[in-house]
Amino acid sequence: MSGVPIIILKEGTEETREKEARKQNISAMVAIAEAVRSTLGPKGMSKMLVDSMGDVTITNDGAEILKNLDIENISANMMVNVAKSIDDDIGDGTTSAVIFSAALLDNALDLIEQDIHPKPITHGYKLAADKSLEIIKEIAVKIPEDSDEILMNAAKTAMNAKDISPLKEFFADLALKAVKQIADDGNTFGKVANVKIVKAPGKSLKDSELINGVYIQKEKVNTMMPEVIKDAKVAVIRRKLDVKKTEFDAQVRITSPTEIQRFLDQEEKILLDYMKIFKDLGVNMIVNSSDISDKFGAFLARDGIAAIKNVGESDYKSILKAVDAKLVDDLTSLSSDDLGFAEKVLFEKLGDDNYTLFSGCKNPKSVSILLKGGLDKILSTAEVSLHDVLSVIAKIMDTKAVVAGGGAIHMELSKRIKAYANEIGGKEQLAVSAFALALEEIPKTLIRNAGLEEIEKLTELRAAHKTDADKWIGIDTITNTIEDNFKKGIIEPAELLNHIIKSGSELANLILRIDRIISAKGT
Repeated sequence: MSGVPIIILKEGTEETREKEARKQNISAMVAIAEAVRSTLGPKGMSKMLVDSMGDVTITNDGAEILKNLDIENISANMMVNVAKSIDDDIGDGTTSAVIFSAALLDNALDLIEQDIHPKPITHGYKLAADKSLEIIKEIAVKIPEDSDEILMNAAKTAMNAKDISPLKEFFADLALKAVKQIADDGNTFGKVANVKIVKAPGKSLKDSELINGVYIQKEKVNTMMPEVIKDAKVAVIRRKLDVKKTEFDAQVRITSPTEIQRFLDQEEKILLDYMKIFKDLGVNMIVNSSDISDKFGAFLARDGIAAIKNVGESDYKSILKAVDAKLVDDLTSLSSDDLGFAEKVLFEKLGDDNYTLFSGCKNPKSVSILLKGGLDKILSTAEVSLHDVLSVIAKIMDTKAVVAGGGAIHMELSKRIKAYANEIGGKEQLAVSAFALALEEIPKTLIRNAGLEEIEKLTELRAAHKTDADKWIGIDTITNTIEDNFKKGIIEPAELLNHIIKSGSELANLILRIDRIISAKGT
């Protein structure tokens, strides 16, 4: 019996074991990193994405590129998911996360090929990650409440690699004002969706502006309604404004012209009762998440009241925040306390779309950025970039901790982790050193993408980190100099580094623990 193979897998199932399984997974993940590596930094390149319909998108945004990749390898998809989680939780840094994760795995593969078991490697990576997080907490700069200069610098840093970087001063100021308007103590990042970005083709990006209120892509119910409502008393309701239909089939028998008129009068009375509620409260703008009949729309227009209907949940919630109104389902309970206020409600056409603008709101917690530009492609790219910048500002406002960018924090961590490796014995020491080398992959990529001499500049950067006072020395690839990047205003959220290190090391350890790939074949 001992020489007879026991088959427990269904016929046709493929199985890949040990080193080959790890090599297959790691090779796929390194390939993903190579796809986005050249986009990193102010001098990174762009990618042309062509979908199945032939539509072309040109971008250097890592998250956008990864989102459009059609990937079959399961492990590579896990890396993409890690990058997406960083984009969701921070708003930036996806490319760095992918490069770091791939470097960890590539370095681990080198150790495995030297017959080192994955167990001490994963343990060493865990030790190095924990130590890195401890170092970041120790050296990160805590910022005060009135830290507009640091927030502006962080916003400009986030834009350095974006297509809108020529206007980074302008957009950093715009983004900072927007985020401060919707700021919520400790949860500003969760409120970033309250900054609506509205694209308006025409003019140039420099003509973009912050609106103290919200734009909603809706047209007025009736063309005879006013184009502008000043000192708007806004009612936000969730109630169909029409004659209520019965829930079952019914017949109304009318035998004379008098009865016809009485029936029509009764229908009209229902609508006029609705009108009376609004008129008694002085409502001159209605936002309805439900329908408004054409007849009732005509009644509203006749009395100079404007309205929009079938407003989606996210839009009416934005309006509620902006005008400080309360959502009402039962019209009979509508009171002046439920109404919101806007200095002006304007109906206008932007490009091919109709919009309703609520502006001049009292302390709005929802605002809009009207993004203008000559081409749709430019506007779409600018929208993605601006969202990243808003997210970075909000994350720093919540965490109040920053580090220097341009590879400065990575080189400092690498130096300290190498020193930490000397305190550890056994094979784990090799893994900790491999972790330190993976951290250097970010500044190395920045240098390479800037067209600089990689070995020369990296050696210079290592040598510059002599003492703790040199911790913020990094590469400025705009001026091609190695200086104190914190003083130069090249700043990133400390939380971004925390997330990259935690996610990257956890992903690497998960992949390294896989020793077999079993692929079931479809029948």
